[in-house]
Amino acid sequence: MKSIIHDEETCFLCGCTRDLQTHHAWHGTANRKLAEEDGLTVKLCPRCHTLLHDKGINDRMLMEVAERVWIRKNGKTVEDFIKRYGRNVL
Repeated sequence: MKSIIHDEETCFLCGCTRDLQTHHAWHGTANRKLAEEDGLTVKLCPRCHTLLHDKGINDRMLMEVAERVWIRKNGKTVEDFIKRYGRNVL
């Protein structure tokens, strides 16, 4: 599914347009699949993607943004999000 978070033509964090990679805002085996189904992905440039995975920079912020967007775009509640993803970060 196409991202419901942003346009996918620029790095979500820095705005770069080259060599973009898909990052699942909610990760782990089960949640990665759900994030893919729900469009909770963003494009990141290699530098931002590496910083996120190696140092955790912006990881929690991205999870919060994804949760808020999912709730708003689906007309759901935090409780609905927890039922689907097993936890929340808000």
